[in-house]
Amino acid sequence: MNFPVQTSLALIESYRLDALVLEDLGRYPGSSIGEIHARIGKEINRRQVRLALNRLWKKGELRIEGEKRGCIYWTL
Repeated sequence: MNFPVQTSLALIESYRLDALVLEDLGRYPGSSIGEIHARIGKEINRRQVRLALNRLWKKGELRIEGEKRGCIYWTL
């Protein structure tokens, strides 16, 4: 098959990114944003990952420990 556009995670929908982040934290609890970002893919903007983490925290789906650059995340 010849597809006109190459697929990329850069345009991932927010609900899919949320699921991807939760899956990653389920496998690697106690991870920093940098570790999560490296595992799920550098083609996704780090800001998108940060927004997903904040969204999930507000929904009560994960726990944050630490402040600023020292934050680590766990699923609940």
